[in-house]
Amino acid sequence: MPEHIEKLAGVAPAMKTPRAAAWSAQRRQEWLASAAIAIVLIGALELAARNQWISAMIVAAPSRVMAVLAEGIADGIYLRNLAASMGALVAGFGLAFVVAVVTAGVLSSSRFLERVLTPYIVAFQSMPKVAIAPLVVLWLGFGELSKIAIVAIVCFFPMMVNTLQGLRNRNVDHYELLQSLGASRWQQFWKLRLPHAVPYIFAGVRIGAIFALIGVVVAEFVGTNSGVGFAMLQAKAQFDVPGVYACLVLLMLMGLTLNALTTVCERWVAARMGTTVDGAGH
Repeated sequence: MPEHIEKLAGVAPAMKTPRAAAWSAQRRQEWLASAAIAIVLIGALELAARNQWISAMIVAAPSRVMAVLAEGIADGIYLRNLAASMGALVAGFGLAFVVAVVTAGVLSSSRFLERVLTPYIVAFQSMPKVAIAPLVVLWLGFGELSKIAIVAIVCFFPMMVNTLQGLRNRNVDHYELLQSLGASRWQQFWKLRLPHAVPYIFAGVRIGAIFALIGVVVAEFVGTNSGVGFAMLQAKAQFDVPGVYACLVLLMLMGLTLNALTTVCERWVAARMGTTVDGAGH
């Protein structure tokens, strides 16, 4: 029985098993294997580029890419563009998350609203959201506002649909227990439905983070004059292949950062809700 149900029922929670050390032998082996693969790939690309086995217009030498990246960071160009992209991404993603969770909570509490609005949700979800980016720019103009709106639109539906699915699922035994204890609908939502939906919510968050990164790049392609996507367009216009790859490295670092932050937030929320990251109770 999850800890939040045990507390409400007045049952002493079971002793928690100790977590494995973060840097266990198996974990170190995994990191070493990943690092080895990266070193081999980078070395192979460097060798192929230096010996001109692959055209310089297709693959830039990793050493050259790192030099361009270091030069751009030193000049402040990449840092400004990175800050612009991250600011729009965080704002749009945060807005989409709040609206998605609230919308899913309302729909899951009303079968009537869910049935009425589901066709529209399915219709909008099936439409390529990236395709409406030019329309958003026409509505809101060039600048940060249109970029934030595009990011929010692109990543809203995966988070909303996953959250709705999680809130629909409920443990019948726990639900009946809370009802027998006289729990209100708000207590049932906060103590049972929301904790059980945490794995679904963060599954949507992970998908939404990927879509948000895609959305911010598309927005910078069509409607702004700042950001990593805009810097990539400039490098492409100058046939600066190392510059394009340097922007790709920045986008990859943004994605890794989002994934790490999502993992940390998921574990923190799961601990606060009395569940685990895999959805199982303590």
